[in-house]
Amino acid sequence: MGKRITYEIHGQVERNSFFRVGKALIRIEFTGGMVNSTGVYPAQYTTDNPLYQQAIESSQAFRCGEIKRGRVDDIAPATNEEETEHCEAVAVDVFTDVANLQQARSVLMGEPYCCSLSDLQNKAAVKAVAAQKGVSFPNWL
Repeated sequence: MGKRITYEIHGQVERNSFFRVGKALIRIEFTGGMVNSTGVYPAQYTTDNPLYQQAIESSQAFRCGEIKRGRVDDIAPATNEEETEHCEAVAVDVFTDVANLQQARSVLMGEPYCCSLSDLQNKAAVKAVAAQKGVSFPNWL
């Protein structure tokens, strides 16, 4: 059983933060904050990834109270047999060595996928085509 945690940065509308995980740095985007007549809403980031949760909670910004926990939801594991069968039926090619947009594009443009560069113009388009082709890039955000 995992947890989905929403982290908040009060007083900011959006912010990119870098957190160290071993020797690597991961970038996390806090977004969705607002300042209007009804009040000030903090920038937020929601994740169910335990690695990201540990990285945020071990950071100096979290320890000093700059980043705070918001909503915490428990996530129950999937027990539906149809969902399990569907997940097993979808073949997924996993490329763990892909770490950025350019590498993801070159995988999708090569054999056997043969996608055109015009279909892969931005991050969202690359992710959509990868999902459609059954390709996974777990080390690329």
